Amino acid sequence: MSLWPRAAALLVLLSAPAWPEERTQLMGTPEGRIFWVIPNYRTVDEARSIHAISDRDKLRIATKDSFDPYAFPVAGVFAGISHLQNRDPSWGRGPEGFGKRYLGALADQTLSNMLSEGAFPILLHQDPRFFRLGRGSILHRLGYAATRVLVTRGDDGSAQFNASEFAGNAVMAGASSFYYPQQDRGVDDAAVKLGVQIGVDMVGNIFKEFWPDIKRKLTGRP
Repeated sequence: MSLWPRAAALLVLLSAPAWPEERTQLMGTPEGRIFWVIPNYRTVDEARSIHAISDRDKLRIATKDSFDPYAFPVAGVFAGISHLQNRDPSWGRGPEGFGKRYLGALADQTLSNMLSEGAFPILLHQDPRFFRLGRGSILHRLGYAATRVLVTRGDDGSAQFNASEFAGNAVMAGASSFYYPQQDRGVDDAAVKLGVQIGVDMVGNIFKEFWPDIKRKLTGRP
C-alpha cells in the first residue's frame, strides 16, 4: 500500500465523529456516589448522556438507587434524625423505637425511588435522570439544579412539568399511613412528608450538580 492511500485512511479515522464514545452515559455508576456513600444512579452528564432510555432502564435506575448497599445506611441516617427528634413518639426512644423508625425510613426511601424514578416515569413517558450541566456560573447551575424537581425531560426530549416527582412522592406519602402509627396518620402528615421529600430531592439535585467539583477539590482528581 503506497503512502498516499495510507495517509488518506489515517485522515478518515481521525476525522470520524467522536460522539459515540462521548455520549455513553445511560445512568450513573457506583463510583459516582455522593460523598462516596449516597447512591447516585440517576445522574448523567448532559453532554454525554444517551438521548432516551427504555422503560426497562428506568426500572433499573430505580432499583439500583433503592437497593444499592449504601442505601441501607442512608436510611439509617434519616431514622437516626427522626429518633433524636422523637418523631412518632408512640414508637418510643429505645432500640425498638429506632428499629421501627429505620424500617419506616427504608420503606419511604424505597417507595419514593421506585415510584418517582420507575413506575411514574414509565406511565407518564418521562425521563427520571438528572442531567448535570457542569458548565456555566455557579448561580446558573444552582438555579438549574434546584428547579429540576419542577422540570424534567420527556421521552421525546421536551421540557415538562416533573409530574413523576410529585405523583411518586405523593403516593409514597399516602401509602406510609399503612406502616406509621395510627395517631400520626392523616392528610396533614402526608402533606408534610411530601413537602419534606420534595425538599430533600431538591437539595440532592444540588449536590448531584456540584459533587464532581467538590470531589475534585477534596481529592485533586476528577
